[in-house]
Amino acid sequence: MVRTKHLLHGIGISIILVIAAVSVWSCCAATPDMDKIRFTDLPPTIDIKPGSQASFDVTLGNFGNQYADVSINARSLPDTLTIVDGDEEKLLDMGKSVTYHITIGASDDIAPGTYQFEIADKSHVDQHTWETIDVRVRGGSMPTLAADAKSEQTEAEKSPGFGVVAMMSALLLAYRSGRARL
Repeated sequence: MVRTKHLLHGIGISIILVIAAVSVWSCCAATPDMDKIRFTDLPPTIDIKPGSQASFDVTLGNFGNQYADVSINARSLPDTLTIVDGDEEKLLDMGKSVTYHITIGASDDIAPGTYQFEIADKSHVDQHTWETIDVRVRGGSMPTLAADAKSEQTEAEKSPGFGVVAMMSALLLAYRSGRARL
């Protein structure tokens, strides 16, 4: 009875593992060999200012043995960023590459910082692979070099310096260790 129970438990776990493996395999490519259409050129980082637009190119290559109609999918796009324009579906020949021109827009109220979203190829002959696109939002005007130097000087004048902090720490340690011996 106990042996049958363990056997059924093992079979149940095996079935769950097989279902999980098939689910992961069917949603996206597990290895480069399975990924017939993949990005060969992505931008390192896209710079944009609040209330403006920026364009970039991505290139997809067809490493499979079939022609494919391919478009670009996007997900995880922050609310303050939008895809303004992206090339439509293109025919991608075997062994060839095609470049897509994408334009994004940043809202006026987007905060400076780095944001990310993902893009993937979309076709009927390939399991897509998501790639991350980094977008760096720059704030308003950049401070001048002279203003930066002055603010650093002012901060340095206000700071007691490392030597004073180290000396105070050493005195406190000596005082405490002297009191511990009493």
